[in-house]
Amino acid sequence: MVRRVLFEVLLFLLPFALYAIYLRVIEQDAAAPPKTHPWTTLFVSGLVLVAASFIVWGVTQGSGRQGIYVPPRVENGQVIPGHVEPAK
Repeated sequence: MVRRVLFEVLLFLLPFALYAIYLRVIEQDAAAPPKTHPWTTLFVSGLVLVAASFIVWGVTQGSGRQGIYVPPRVENGQVIPGHVEPAK
């Protein structure tokens, strides 16, 4: 779970990191007035990347088991864990 959250945070920060690298690479003129930074565009592109990763994750990591879910229950004083029974 922590790995998934960390992945999403890094994916969100990717546009900001690429923009920082871009600013380092381009030639800066000290006499030129400072440019405004595209914070909104960076924020929205980060959110789009995270949303796209959720969609891809949902499509590719679906439940590999098909069948009927049986919830956990108590029988004779023992807890029977939930499980998936194969579809008939």
